[in-house]
Amino acid sequence: MRWLLDEMLPRTLAQQLTELDHDAVSVHDVELAGAADNDVFELAVLQERLIVTENFADFARLLDERRVSGAPCVPVVFVRKSSFPRGGGLATHLAKHLDRWARDHQDPYVGPHWP
Repeated sequence: MRWLLDEMLPRTLAQQLTELDHDAVSVHDVELAGAADNDVFELAVLQERLIVTENFADFARLLDERRVSGAPCVPVVFVRKSSFPRGGGLATHLAKHLDRWARDHQDPYVGPHWP
């Protein structure tokens, strides 16, 4: 799976996913930290990556607007960091969770996903 990880997620998540045989980059790695959400979405479309974000409000709106207008879209995977154990290890837990989800959804539809 090809992932683009939004800025509120740990940078180390990309490395953890890569170690699980995914192609993952963080917005921090591609100099998009702090960029407009639309710019993040555009890069995901250009590179054919699934977006992983905790920012439901903005990315759900962008996804809807793009689908209605006929603009290219990608799947958007919404996560809640609060759903994972506290006390460190978020990247590891989330990487394993996304890896399992990817194995179960090898061809995800364009739209919102809640793994």
